[in-house]
Amino acid sequence: MGKQIAIFGLGRMGRQIAHRLQKNQFDVLAWNRSKEPRQEAEKAGVKVFADIDQLIKNLSDGPRIFWLMLPHKIVDDFLKDQLGPHLKSGDIVIDGGNSFYKDSIMRAEGLRAKGIVFYDCGTSGGVWGFDNGFALMIGGPKQQWRTVEPIFKALSSGKNYGLVGKNGAGHFVKMVHNGIEYGMMEAIAEGYGVLKASDFDLDLAQVTKIYQEGSVIRSWLIDLIRDIFEKEDVENTSGIIESTGEGEWTVNAGKELGVDVRVIEDAFKVRQESKEPKNQQKFSNKIVALMRKQFGGHPISKK
Repeated sequence: MGKQIAIFGLGRMGRQIAHRLQKNQFDVLAWNRSKEPRQEAEKAGVKVFADIDQLIKNLSDGPRIFWLMLPHKIVDDFLKDQLGPHLKSGDIVIDGGNSFYKDSIMRAEGLRAKGIVFYDCGTSGGVWGFDNGFALMIGGPKQQWRTVEPIFKALSSGKNYGLVGKNGAGHFVKMVHNGIEYGMMEAIAEGYGVLKASDFDLDLAQVTKIYQEGSVIRSWLIDLIRDIFEKEDVENTSGIIESTGEGEWTVNAGKELGVDVRVIEDAFKVRQESKEPKNQQKFSNKIVALMRKQFGGHPISKK
């Protein structure tokens, strides 16, 4: 078995990251608070622990590498109260979740003062990452890059990863990625809303098949649209679209930097307005909700 890594958080993405590293001959030790994700990871051969103290005791001597795949709202408390007491100088912490880039800068500074190296890693790929490789945007110091690069290379396709800048840069690039995603998904969904509303009685799966090859808008999102029309119950899907923060952060960053981001801002507003029952009947909102399900495994509500 190769390089050792400890992973904290076995949600949809965290579980796949653990599995892919295990598949690539890493010695993976993992923790998750709830039982079911631990059981799923254990089936893939991952060493799973319900107790953080026990996981730490099973780690080899340094440099110890810790990968966090946790909701951004709990990262600080986790670092302070649960993992923090175990960290020591020379350890490496990687935050692979969707943390706000300014928080990542502060976390890096706080850990650096204790001799701990921090990398912020924007992770994209959704539920398809295990099979296709994740796209990884990393921020952090160049000095320890050779130590951690094999991890990112194994998780990616081998090409779609990179150290994009100093601490904060990785999560900044991922934040903008998600802002772009908001705009692209909304434009596609609105276009299909227009197609649906026409009096041509269009077969939207057929239209999508044509869009998929040779057209200017061909993309993975269009491929997912084909799956939606062939496999999903669009009519009975509720058009409520969850928002996890990155779109709003991108809008705010654009305003801070004096950049016009009106398309992303409008897409974010649509998601906010989807909380109102009257907007949950919008065809375009249903399509965005189903795209999120297709690429990220995000839950949807039924009418």
